[in-house]
Amino acid sequence: MSVGNPKKVWGLWRLRKRSQFLQVYRQGQSVHTRTLVLYFLRNDGENHRIGITASRKIGKAVVRNRIKRALREIFRNYEVLMPAMDLVLNTKKASASASFAELREDYLSAVERVKVKWGGK
Repeated sequence: MSVGNPKKVWGLWRLRKRSQFLQVYRQGQSVHTRTLVLYFLRNDGENHRIGITASRKIGKAVVRNRIKRALREIFRNYEVLMPAMDLVLNTKKASASASFAELREDYLSAVERVKVKWGGK
């Protein structure tokens, strides 16, 4: 079955407004890894939603965009590992020099720690 326009579907999975990010920061919990900080908050919907931040401390726009693209791809491939949640990924300076495999490893270790915090659900 075809999903249609992937950009349209991806739009449903994104946190876009500042208020959405702030809600996750204030009401959610966090997990820290070497390359990122993952904030999470269970949502009432059926889908995961993700927001990614990469400040200018990380590097120039090319570097920040590369990291965000990699994290979106990792999220897309491994989204089934958790119940419906709002996630905010804040990148750290170490993510600028990290490979795709290192980002994936850190993301997956963060997801495992989220599961532990939620009682194995």
